[in-house]
Amino acid sequence: MKTMELLKKSLSITLVLFVAVVSISAQDTKPQATPTDVNQENHDAKEGQDKELFEYYYKTRPENLPPNKAKLEYNLIKTLKKEIMSRDYSKESAEAIKKIDATNIQYERVYRESKWLRGFMTQNTHLNYSEFMYVVKHDKYMCFVSFDVNPETYLQQSRQSHLVFAAKDKFEIVIPKP
Repeated sequence: MKTMELLKKSLSITLVLFVAVVSISAQDTKPQATPTDVNQENHDAKEGQDKELFEYYYKTRPENLPPNKAKLEYNLIKTLKKEIMSRDYSKESAEAIKKIDATNIQYERVYRESKWLRGFMTQNTHLNYSEFMYVVKHDKYMCFVSFDVNPETYLQQSRQSHLVFAAKDKFEIVIPKP
């Protein structure tokens, strides 16, 4: 009786091992080389239009181009002007917006590790951390700006921005006419 059970177990184990070995060996077999494969290998070794296309495409991808300071400044200035127009309705701000350019702004990329940025973000819970975050300053205006992708690479809208400035009277808010 015991030998019969052992025989059944050993037979089932042998069968499972046989099926496993056959399936593994079936996966390892390689198809034989055909003449078209040889032509493909010869073409890959030569200089062709497809290789030139790939190299040109790779060299002109925005990620592979050097950083562009002008694009970064354009994105930052555009966001700063938009924020000033939407938050400060004084006549002085309208004049200040016209004068903002790359020569009279200061900006710096900020990182989540900064204790000052963490404090700012803790107070402004509607803002989220991003990989590309900057602080832009012009005269009395400071603006936190974040982007989805690198602003040195693409012209784009900011993801989030928050303007901070010292108003004359914090309780006197002028609402523009629609």
